[in-house]
Amino acid sequence: MQRLTAIAIFAAVLVVAPTSALPAGASRIYRIEVRGPIFEPVLRYLQIALDQAEKERADALLFELDTPGGSLDATKEIVQAILGAPVPVIIYVAPSGAGAGSAGTFVTLAAHVAAMAPGTTIGAAHPVMMIPSEKKDEVMEKKIENYAVSLAEALAGQRGRNVNWAAEAVRESASITSEKALEKQVIDVIAPTREELMAAVDGRTVKVRGHEVPLHTAEPEFHDVDMTLEQRFYFFLSQPTVIFLLLIGGAASLYVEFTHPGVMAPGVIGAICVLLALVGFSIVPINLTGAALLGLGVAMLVSELFVPSFGALGVGGFLCLMAGAILLFRTGEAPGLSINPGVIAATTVGFAALLLGIGTLVVRAQSRPVAAGREAMIGARGTVQRRLAPGGKVRVVGEIWDAALETDGAVEEGAEVEIVRVEGLRLIVTPTRRS
Repeated sequence: MQRLTAIAIFAAVLVVAPTSALPAGASRIYRIEVRGPIFEPVLRYLQIALDQAEKERADALLFELDTPGGSLDATKEIVQAILGAPVPVIIYVAPSGAGAGSAGTFVTLAAHVAAMAPGTTIGAAHPVMMIPSEKKDEVMEKKIENYAVSLAEALAGQRGRNVNWAAEAVRESASITSEKALEKQVIDVIAPTREELMAAVDGRTVKVRGHEVPLHTAEPEFHDVDMTLEQRFYFFLSQPTVIFLLLIGGAASLYVEFTHPGVMAPGVIGAICVLLALVGFSIVPINLTGAALLGLGVAMLVSELFVPSFGALGVGGFLCLMAGAILLFRTGEAPGLSINPGVIAATTVGFAALLLGIGTLVVRAQSRPVAAGREAMIGARGTVQRRLAPGGKVRVVGEIWDAALETDGAVEEGAEVEIVRVEGLRLIVTPTRRS
């Protein structure tokens, strides 16, 4: 009997232990953080977080967001995941200076609770065609715009937020601060820290999968959801500065390989860098004009090494490289993407210094006297090996040559002569003058 009682107590402890790990009144909040463009890996990251939050019976999922925008297709799936989430999702645009631009606007509107830190912004959600064209397809653009407007209005209406502003954010690319967003009922709360945010929304009622659920966020205990290695890899490659460095470094390595065939290592490294850069281009939107200028700049700088343009190609390539780097990620779909200006300056100055150095070496080489061939022998001195009268033999730089005097006369063996010119395989010489 005592054994049965002990077993029952032990089993009760095992059942109660998971729930008693938290202090009384504390809440379990799972947290993810996205700082960058909205694309497919963000969706997978969110799905992993929601699965973990549901499995561990979390009270809410805190989604801290700072994004310039992203893919409309990925945004639509992220919105669907939030609307069907098993736990309340709190979108928090933070820290100060962050923004929920373009695609981030839709994600924020879809949240059960939308919050922003002071000094943040939201809006500018007008969709932009990825591939610009001289002849605009106005019908297609209108269809995409109308779809985006209807999506924004539906999200705002479902969450009880400002429907008119949601449509304005798409049609007119309206953007507002956190204070204006709260005033216009676009968001629910402004909080400087996540702890204050949790205290502010505690006790609110939200609808999760059609059921009214009171939020329990007091005394939060945050659990960060880690990204997988694949997600970390894609997030790393989605950074504009990283893509730029991979592209430039790859191009430089391939140039070394092409000019020095057989070295192998630069070719392998260059090919890998270029392929990784192309993966980055497939993740984030790019400006085709900027990409064309960047490619033209690299091509002109390389051509300067082979074509005597007197610096025209080098200067043009330098300017194209700078302009292409600045414009490469300036797209309407993700207006916040840009390459670090310091990296652009360092790269262009480095290319210019390399070009200037190579040009200087070429000029110096051209100004030096010829060191090989017939021209190099003129002015050289040799020793008579067989009497010149006027023909004979002379030794020049360890070689025996047929030689003849330029003028009449004779020169004995052992005397020193100077080469005046070369006629076929015979040297025309003259006796050297002794000082």
